Amino acid sequence: MKSRFCAAIVFCSLLFLAPVAHSSVLLVSESSGTTQGALATLQPLSRVVLRQRIAQLSPDKLLYRSSVNSIQLQLFGNLHLTALQKQDVHGPDGFLMWTGAIEGVQGGRVVLVVRDGLIFGSVYLPSSIIQIRPVSVMKNPVSSDPRDYIIREIACQSGTGGLDRGAGATSDARRLLELVNLEREADGLQSLEYSDQLAEAARRHATDMASHNYFAHELSDGEQFWQNVFDCGYPVSVVGENLAAGVSTPAEAFECLFSSPGHRANIMNSTFTQTGVGDAENGATAYRYYWAQEFGAASTNSAQSVRLSADRAPL
Repeated sequence: MKSRFCAAIVFCSLLFLAPVAHSSVLLVSESSGTTQGALATLQPLSRVVLRQRIAQLSPDKLLYRSSVNSIQLQLFGNLHLTALQKQDVHGPDGFLMWTGAIEGVQGGRVVLVVRDGLIFGSVYLPSSIIQIRPVSVMKNPVSSDPRDYIIREIACQSGTGGLDRGAGATSDARRLLELVNLEREADGLQSLEYSDQLAEAARRHATDMASHNYFAHELSDGEQFWQNVFDCGYPVSVVGENLAAGVSTPAEAFECLFSSPGHRANIMNSTFTQTGVGDAENGATAYRYYWAQEFGAASTNSAQSVRLSADRAPL
C-alpha cells in the first residue's frame, strides 16, 4: 500500500475507497449547555466574522461508520444544509477526510477532517465560509468542555495581503494563501503579506518534489528549506514551512494542515508577517499533488540569527 502525505510536514495513508453506503449522519447539534452569558460573549472578533455560536459535535458519528454518503449540517437556526459525499478517506490513528458537495447550492462544498479525536471543517458557500473549529485549539477558549465547537460564518472577501501582486502564483496557490489569511483574520491576527521571494522559494520546492518524486523539507540536492528561502533573496530572521501532498484542492490542503498542531502553529504564528505558496502536479509520482508554503518575517539585519519552524506530524 502506498502512502500519501499532507504536511509542515504531514503523513497520510492512501486507502482504496469502500463502496458508498446509504447512511446519513447529523454532524452539528444544537447549541451546547453553555450559559447564555457565555454565548453572549461570542461577538465577532474581526470584520470578517459575520456570526458564530457554540455547538457540540461527536467525531464518532463519522469515524465508526464504514462510509457516510450524506451529512446533515445544522449550522445556524436558519441554515440547515445537506452535504453529499464525494470522497471518504480513512487513514491511520483515527484520521478521516470527508469531502462533499452541498445539495441545492451551486458550487457549494464541504471539507471535514477528523484528527486526534477532533473535527475540523469548512463549508464553502457562494458568499461566505462556515468554519467548524474545536474550542480547545483556540487561543482564547470560550468554554472548557472538550465537546464544544465554534461554528462561525466568515465573509469570503478579506484583506488579501497584497495578493494582487502575486502574478506568478497559480489560482490554487493564491486560494490556499487566501484561506490562511481568512483564518488569521477571523482569529484577530494580522493577515500575511505576499512575498515574491517566499513564493519563488515555495514554487521551487513544490516543483522539485513533483519532479523528483519525494516529500521532505530537504530539497533533492540536499539543500534545507531555509537555505532555499535565502537563495531566493529573502532577508530573513525567522522562517517556517508547511508542506502538503496527495490532496488536490486548496480547501483540502488547508483543512489537513490546519488540523495538525505543528502546521496550525505556523499558520497562526503572530511572528510571521509574510508568506508565499507554490503548488505542482505530476501524475507519474506517488503523491501527484504537491504544496509548499513559506512563512517569514523579513529583516534587513543580515547578522540577525535565523529561527526555523518546520515539523513532522502524522496526518
